Amino acid sequence: MANNNNARDDTPQCEKCLPAFCCNYFAFGIDEPENRKDYESLLWKLAHEKVSIYVYRNQWYIMIHTRCNFLTPDNKCGIYEDRPYLCKEHSVENCEYTGDDYGFSDHFKSYDDLLEHIKENTNFRFKLDPTGVRPNCV
Repeated sequence: MANNNNARDDTPQCEKCLPAFCCNYFAFGIDEPENRKDYESLLWKLAHEKVSIYVYRNQWYIMIHTRCNFLTPDNKCGIYEDRPYLCKEHSVENCEYTGDDYGFSDHFKSYDDLLEHIKENTNFRFKLDPTGVRPNCV
């Protein structure tokens, strides 16, 4: 199943990685919140299932926790030979399997996580008390 055209053969390590951590989310950069409206927008996003927000090296990201449609029941890539370039470029040297710390300075896994952060780190005041709703992602 290894791609012989690829200088790096990730297959042995990937076969050990269950449940295929890197294939169960995607993330992209977002603007750092600057005002109350920005924070309200982020709270709204966190009110949805399988969403978290993190800060890494002073950059803000939204993470969508969702399983790749091409993962087979045994957590192997069903399109390995023709997988997208993002998958091919994913480094096993600092992947989720080998590292237990993502290096995030903040990771907001719930509405309450961000609400607490806003109350402690900004001058924006929200009347809301913590909702008690548990994080909806890992």
